[in-house]
Amino acid sequence: MTVTFKHSTRLFILAFFTMSLVACGFRLVGSVQIPDRLKVLTLSSQSGSDDFDRALRLALSQQGVSIIEASQANADTLELKVNKLSTSDTELARNSSNDVSQVQRRLTGAYFIRQADGKSLYGPRNISTDKTLVNQDAEESAKLSYNQAQMKDMYADLAKQLMYDLGYAPL
Repeated sequence: MTVTFKHSTRLFILAFFTMSLVACGFRLVGSVQIPDRLKVLTLSSQSGSDDFDRALRLALSQQGVSIIEASQANADTLELKVNKLSTSDTELARNSSNDVSQVQRRLTGAYFIRQADGKSLYGPRNISTDKTLVNQDAEESAKLSYNQAQMKDMYADLAKQLMYDLGYAPL
């Protein structure tokens, strides 16, 4: 049995689904709107990872945020301060030789937005991401290379999470 809809019925159904998606908070990935007050920032990162710092600077610049040096900042310039990142591993599987073959790695950190006088405006906010790492029983060089590549991906994911969270900052 084939059902044919009139043009107006199709438009109504499309409008209904669109409004339902908007009402539930759905938005496309990458469509974060950073508050105007955060468009110019100083960055103080104590993350302990150059890869994360690079990923964060890239994510900020892609959203139109300018990072300036603290010496160029005025009294209205806000600071994005990132605390040290930490990792933890949970063992998921072992092979027949009882060597660890899979781990779940969790990468966590905290950040906050503060004024020039050091007073926090937003945060501290916690961010985290995790990933299952396989091949943990491979040769040491292959394992190291694989884990480094996966960590770079995790740093990029964490930087994106920080960007999405900044989109909700009530500034």
